[in-house]
Amino acid sequence: VRLSLDGPVMTLAATDRYRYAVRTLEWKPGAGAEAADADVVVPARRLAEIARSLAGAGPARIALDSGSLGFESGGMRTTTRLLDGRLPRHDKLFALGEHALAVTGRVPLTEAVKRVAVVAEGDSPVRLAFSPGGLHLRAGYEDDVASQRLPASLTGADALTVAFNPGYLLDALTSLDSPEVRFHLLGPGQRALLTDGPDPAHRHLLMSVKPLV
Repeated sequence: VRLSLDGPVMTLAATDRYRYAVRTLEWKPGAGAEAADADVVVPARRLAEIARSLAGAGPARIALDSGSLGFESGGMRTTTRLLDGRLPRHDKLFALGEHALAVTGRVPLTEAVKRVAVVAEGDSPVRLAFSPGGLHLRAGYEDDVASQRLPASLTGADALTVAFNPGYLLDALTSLDSPEVRFHLLGPGQRALLTDGPDPAHRHLLMSVKPLV
């Protein structure tokens, strides 16, 4: 996980080469801090363990030196080592340029993906057909097909169909906590950006696949 500090903003970013998630948080540099800027890479599993152990303990203090990152909260202290290397920068990947925007309810879509994905064999994609009048969700082929329609809006295109790996799509949807999810779409087989609002704190980039039918 890439952890960067830029003034009062902390950015966490992670990728597995198939998707890229970025979360921004507010933080306050402590009194006497030498610098409020940093850019380091830490082990993802260890960082998740630390987050779970400090959950509910109140505000956390962060200390950084040349080889480790330390956390303190509620009387507990823990550290993790820093990793060499750098993650690919997300700035250019997330800059989509001219694109279509589709908006739908996050929870209804999450539940619908779970239902229709039952008939998706292996890595078979779930197809999302957006139009100004709604969203048609579909998975499966030939006689084994599941589908559902949901309310949605679409701007920037008359109609647009994209498809995603259902597991990756569910991971993206459940990582958001907003009532609606916004799909920033370039087209089939191209990258798509999922956000939680017009000024998002969380962004999730997925690569769509071209539907077979």
